[in-house]
Amino acid sequence: MVAFMSALESDLRALSAEARRRYPAVKDAAEHAILKLRSLTGPDEIVNNEEIPRVFVMACEVKNAKLSVIGMSCQQKLVSHDAIAPSAVNEILITLKERSEMVDESIHLKTLQTIVVLFQSRLQPDDEAGRKLSWPIFWVGSSYSIEENILI
Repeated sequence: MVAFMSALESDLRALSAEARRRYPAVKDAAEHAILKLRSLTGPDEIVNNEEIPRVFVMACEVKNAKLSVIGMSCQQKLVSHDAIAPSAVNEILITLKERSEMVDESIHLKTLQTIVVLFQSRLQPDDEAGRKLSWPIFWVGSSYSIEENILI
């Protein structure tokens, strides 16, 4: 648990540093989340705190490739450590859908990795709309040719 918490804090620091000049709202939210994270003892407490996962969604919403990769990587860690509330699944799927529309291949890779972790977790979309949002894995998989390294 300590390793997970310190890895999350390190990711928040990286997010803050990357967002420093161009995205002050993300920087401030990341720094505030670092302070909040230090007061928590483990993933169980993160589940009850919407503030920390929200920072990673904010990082993805700015549509910057580096921030999106950090944000999705952190979402993936939260899901794999059961540190996400079930009510947040739809928001994660929306984020993944929106990121899958970006051209950057590192975003596509992180999207696929996060979807796999999400579907292997205990978390599932809580309604029909959420289940329909799970289509990014098909879009990313069908629109990217690994052999040719181009978007189709």
